[in-house]
Amino acid sequence: MVNSLLQYSIHRLLLLFSPPAPGVILLQSISVRIYDSDGHTISVMSHNERLWVDRDKYRFYACVLRSRFDENKNEKDMVKATLMLKAGEEEFWANQHPQPYLFPDSPGGTSYERYECYKVPEWCLDYWHPSEKAVYPDYFSKREQWKMLREKSWDREVQQLQEETPAGGPKTEALPPARREGDLPPLWWQYVTRPRERPV
Repeated sequence: MVNSLLQYSIHRLLLLFSPPAPGVILLQSISVRIYDSDGHTISVMSHNERLWVDRDKYRFYACVLRSRFDENKNEKDMVKATLMLKAGEEEFWANQHPQPYLFPDSPGGTSYERYECYKVPEWCLDYWHPSEKAVYPDYFSKREQWKMLREKSWDREVQQLQEETPAGGPKTEALPPARREGDLPPLWWQYVTRPRERPV
């Protein structure tokens, strides 16, 4: 049972590692997290927690799973590591919970993106009266600096996106990282000025 649980966890890990990863995938990085079919990160231990409601059983199987990962964490043979990963994904897939717990705010949860309709776009702050802006002087001084930086970096960002986008269009929504020291990643503005998760 314990052996099959470990194989299941590794199998699930391998099958769910669907986002493209350039270069060599290290076994150590794979053992820490897995990806579900939507590309969201899931901890193997949290999945184990869904299977075992009793805390003592969960703790026991978590220790067994950790020891199975630790046994093979320094594997140098990539062929053997790939086969172990494939076997682990198969085991994980075969033993996954039929109705896994989803946090309400997680993708697929009951309140995922519930508050999106209340989020006001960032450009609305341009129309605030100066007396309203005076209440938050630190934020608006930083915002002016961000806007100037955005104007300077915009052409570079668009050029990088055009150069790195494949001919058939992008395969995922992932944006490329900054390529030089001190540069900003493309479309950084949407992360710096994102609204609160739960507007008041």
